[in-house]
Amino acid sequence: MNFREQAIHYKTFGFLALPQAFAVDEVAAISRIFDALLAEDRGGKSFSGERRQTLFGIAEKHPLLTQLVEDDRIYATVENLLGSGFSWLCSEGNLYIGDTPWHPDGGSTPDFPFMKVSLYLDALAPDCGCLRVIPGSHRLPLHEELRNLTERQGEVDAAKSKLDTAGSEVPCCYLPARPGDVFFLDMNMWHASFGGRAGRRHLALNFTPPPIEAEHIAMLERDYQGILKLMERFQCSRPGRVFTDEFLHSASPRIQGLVSKWVELGRV
Repeated sequence: MNFREQAIHYKTFGFLALPQAFAVDEVAAISRIFDALLAEDRGGKSFSGERRQTLFGIAEKHPLLTQLVEDDRIYATVENLLGSGFSWLCSEGNLYIGDTPWHPDGGSTPDFPFMKVSLYLDALAPDCGCLRVIPGSHRLPLHEELRNLTERQGEVDAAKSKLDTAGSEVPCCYLPARPGDVFFLDMNMWHASFGGRAGRRHLALNFTPPPIEAEHIAMLERDYQGILKLMERFQCSRPGRVFTDEFLHSASPRIQGLVSKWVELGRV
């Protein structure tokens, strides 16, 4: 697809997939750094598979991962989909366990949609943990109507939804993944994952549209506080701060632009 076709697809369906955007050797290098950083976060212990591990700020911890944020395959695509002046939100390195129930990600609204850019570092098939999405569910009224699909509380997925349909049987679109694929997802999109093994790896780079209105700034501030709470929950470092000095004071023009709103808001 060209940029215009990509933008139409993303706006209509709420997601965009770029198959094999990164080569085998690039993914291998990313994987080595990802594994090393999450191992360091565990204090060198093996991953037990009993509890999900999330490392916030992972893209800020190594130059190669920071370069991913600036890479045209990601940066230029995000700019095309969100518009120039888009902002950085955060990054995550995840090791998942079990199923992920149907949900939209929090923080944004259909008229100010955050974006998650996902690189899965393991091959994932439809019944083995790949991302499932409900196309168009990022938009109203479908977005709100689909709240009837689950009675989710915290991380617990109800065995049956209000529609008497098991989560794994909800009609959806499967997004099988190979290392090197990149997925761009509107965070208001309803998505889930079922049947995956423990320890499947996910690198997420999160962005916001250009924050123009006062309500957008208020939304960013609320989400910033939400990320701090998640960092505390997952026992991440940097208490009281989301961003590192290296990112906030980067010499890169692109990184400077991504964090300029946070500098303006005093998140330094």
